[in-house]
Amino acid sequence: MKLTGYYLSLLSFSGLLIVGSSVNNSAMAQCVQADVGVQYNISGSEEPTERSNDVDMQSNGDCRGNASVTTGVQGNQGGNGSVRQDRTVRHRFEDSDNDAEAGGSTVQIQTNPQIDVYNPADKLNY
Repeated sequence: MKLTGYYLSLLSFSGLLIVGSSVNNSAMAQCVQADVGVQYNISGSEEPTERSNDVDMQSNGDCRGNASVTTGVQGNQGGNGSVRQDRTVRHRFEDSDNDAEAGGSTVQIQTNPQIDVYNPADKLNY
């Protein structure tokens, strides 16, 4: 009976080693490229704002443990003429041959809320 308990303990311990090593490998840090850009216009213009948001994210090869994050806010308040907002962002990760451990693919996140608010008070002449 003692021998059976010994083998069961050994089996449980080896199972923990296998699970532990697979969890360790899956937790390897990847790289992240993120861009958050807000473009807003609060004015008396009834025309929609002309906007461009050109975001280019590139990652060549495996990547491990890096992050590149950009944020930007473009805003206009007041007036009653047309509004144009242009935004350009470039992210680039290059693979380094010096790394002994392989990384993973790069996670890329983009968000760009575009907000137009019509404010009739901007049409008043004092």
